[in-house]
Amino acid sequence: MRLLAAALPTLTALTALSACSDATDSDRSQVVEPDNQVVESPERQPRSVETSASSPRPEPRPLVVRGIDVSHHQGAITWDRVADDGISFAYLKATEGSTFTDPRLTANWAGAKRAGLEVGGYHYFTLCSPPEAQADHFVATLNALGADRRSLPPVVDLELIGNCDPPPERSAVLASATTFIERVEAATGRKVVVYFHPDFEAKYSLVDALDRRLWVRRVGPTPPPGEWWMWQRSDRTRVAGIATPVDLDVRRERP
Repeated sequence: MRLLAAALPTLTALTALSACSDATDSDRSQVVEPDNQVVESPERQPRSVETSASSPRPEPRPLVVRGIDVSHHQGAITWDRVADDGISFAYLKATEGSTFTDPRLTANWAGAKRAGLEVGGYHYFTLCSPPEAQADHFVATLNALGADRRSLPPVVDLELIGNCDPPPERSAVLASATTFIERVEAATGRKVVVYFHPDFEAKYSLVDALDRRLWVRRVGPTPPPGEWWMWQRSDRTRVAGIATPVDLDVRRERP
């Protein structure tokens, strides 16, 4: 398996997906990140959530696909204006735990698709809820929206924020997350992408064990090293059509 980075203690100052757990909305970064500069990506490196900033960087290549991730915390969104502002795709919070469905999911999904964006849903994983019930809830919610192979692949959001306290042991978390991922993949026929919040990976070190495409968080203009699929580079970007700051993401390649 590929090596993980050694600099994990530096990661706990970073924050989470736009819709961190609906059990809490704390630990939000206040970094203001310029969002209209050219973004470049390194060639593929070992999988990681973060590495030392002093690591040598190979020749970059451009990233051109810009997107956002949102939830009901952003309120009503004018998706035509979002698309006109250079946004190509959107990940929407769909579900959390075994019963919660984001109250703006249906409106966001329909609006983003009408505006011509690529759309996908993510599930906020609850560590103390049965993974089978969570997977079934997520899949049923996506199916009700009409998600198919033209949609972005499903995402599971792994964080400690808002989760049960004390958190379970690593072996239990790995088994639970694996069950969830495999159940969603069997039902949808799509490989699940995994968003690792840095504090989650620092505690459990599951990047290599789960071995899925990565959505990595690193606030700032410098792309994270490692073999990631999507990079969350800001949580304070201003996008036309959205009243609040929003997470800005860039993607290496098409789904």
